[in-house]
Amino acid sequence: MRKSGSALENLALVSYIGIAMMVPILAGVVGGRWIDERLGTRPVFLFVLIFVGIMVGFRNVFAVTTRNLPPRKRR
Repeated sequence: MRKSGSALENLALVSYIGIAMMVPILAGVVGGRWIDERLGTRPVFLFVLIFVGIMVGFRNVFAVTTRNLPPRKRR
């Protein structure tokens, strides 16, 4: 059985997952506030883009965590 990795590798993976989750959410906040200021629609685009950022963040986390898994065997 292969070891799962060193402590530094695990720390790097956890950091990468955190960044992959936070960057799209923060981009949604900044982009949503900017669009709302330009159009005068206070919280509408902020909430929409935060939701999109959350979905993109979860997709990124899913991609990172399943990257090294073997493909399913077809029946």
